[in-house]
Amino acid sequence: MTGDWKAKVRTRIKATDQMVVICGQHTHTASGVSVEIKIAQEEGKPYFLLKGRKDKTCTKPTAAKSTDKIYTWTWDNLKKLIGGGR
Repeated sequence: MTGDWKAKVRTRIKATDQMVVICGQHTHTASGVSVEIKIAQEEGKPYFLLKGRKDKTCTKPTAAKSTDKIYTWTWDNLKKLIGGGR
Protein backbone atom coordinates (compact mmCIF):
# COMPACT_ATOMS: atom_id res chain seq x y z
CA MET A 1 0.00 0.00 0.00
CA THR A 2 1.14 3.49 -0.71
CA GLY A 3 0.78 6.41 1.67
CA ASP A 4 -0.22 5.92 5.29
CA TRP A 5 -0.83 2.17 5.21
CA LYS A 6 -1.71 2.03 8.91
CA ALA A 7 -4.58 4.48 8.42
CA LYS A 8 -5.81 2.45 5.44
CA VAL A 9 -5.59 -0.79 7.42
CA ARG A 10 -7.44 0.81 10.34
CA THR A 11 -10.27 1.85 8.00
CA ARG A 12 -10.54 -1.69 6.67
CA ILE A 13 -10.41 -3.31 10.11
CA LYS A 14 -13.09 -0.91 11.40
CA ALA A 15 -15.37 -2.14 8.61
CA THR A 16 -15.01 -5.82 9.60
CA ASP A 17 -16.98 -7.94 12.03
CA GLN A 18 -13.89 -9.92 13.03
CA MET A 19 -10.38 -10.70 11.88
CA VAL A 20 -8.62 -13.97 11.11
CA VAL A 21 -4.84 -13.98 11.62
CA ILE A 22 -3.14 -16.79 9.71
CA CYS A 23 0.08 -17.68 11.53
CA GLY A 24 3.21 -19.25 10.11
CA GLN A 25 6.69 -20.12 11.30
CA HIS A 26 7.89 -16.52 11.42
CA THR A 27 4.75 -14.62 12.38
CA HIS A 28 6.45 -13.43 15.56
CA THR A 29 8.84 -11.40 13.37
CA ALA A 30 6.14 -9.90 11.14
CA SER A 31 5.82 -6.35 12.49
CA GLY A 32 2.94 -5.50 10.13
CA VAL A 33 0.85 -8.35 11.48
CA SER A 34 1.40 -7.08 15.02
CA VAL A 35 0.33 -3.59 13.95
CA GLU A 36 -2.88 -5.05 12.50
CA ILE A 37 -3.60 -6.94 15.73
CA LYS A 38 -2.99 -3.81 17.82
CA ILE A 39 -5.42 -1.90 15.61
CA ALA A 40 -8.04 -4.65 15.99
CA GLN A 41 -7.55 -4.53 19.77
CA GLU A 42 -7.86 -0.73 19.83
CA GLU A 43 -11.00 -0.87 17.70
CA GLY A 44 -12.53 -3.62 19.85
CA LYS A 45 -12.69 -6.05 16.94
CA PRO A 46 -12.60 -9.75 17.76
CA TYR A 47 -9.88 -11.79 16.12
CA PHE A 48 -8.52 -15.30 16.27
CA LEU A 49 -5.24 -16.95 15.32
CA LEU A 50 -5.21 -19.83 12.86
CA LYS A 51 -2.31 -22.15 12.05
CA GLY A 52 -1.28 -21.67 8.44
CA ARG A 53 0.90 -24.79 8.39
CA LYS A 54 -0.29 -28.21 9.50
CA ASP A 55 3.16 -29.77 9.75
CA LYS A 56 5.18 -26.79 11.04
CA THR A 57 5.44 -24.87 14.29
CA CYS A 58 3.43 -21.68 13.96
CA THR A 59 4.19 -18.66 16.12
CA LYS A 60 1.99 -15.93 17.57
CA PRO A 61 2.44 -12.33 16.50
CA THR A 62 4.13 -10.31 19.24
CA ALA A 63 1.00 -8.17 19.74
CA ALA A 64 -1.17 -11.22 20.44
CA LYS A 65 -2.35 -11.58 24.01
CA SER A 66 -0.87 -14.36 26.12
CA THR A 67 -4.38 -15.81 26.32
CA ASP A 68 -4.77 -15.94 22.51
CA LYS A 69 -4.72 -19.52 21.30
CA ILE A 70 -3.54 -20.61 17.85
CA TYR A 71 -6.25 -22.89 16.45
CA THR A 72 -5.71 -25.71 13.98
CA TRP A 73 -7.10 -24.91 10.55
CA THR A 74 -9.89 -27.33 9.80
CA TRP A 75 -13.15 -26.41 8.12
CA ASP A 76 -15.08 -27.41 11.24
CA ASN A 77 -12.83 -25.23 13.44
CA LEU A 78 -13.13 -22.34 11.01
CA LYS A 79 -16.94 -22.51 11.06
CA LYS A 80 -16.99 -22.62 14.87
CA LEU A 81 -14.48 -19.78 15.23
CA ILE A 82 -16.31 -17.52 12.78
CA GLY A 83 -19.48 -18.29 14.72
CA GLY A 84 -17.82 -17.05 17.91
CA GLY A 85 -16.79 -20.41 19.39
CA ARG A 86 -13.59 -19.53 21.20
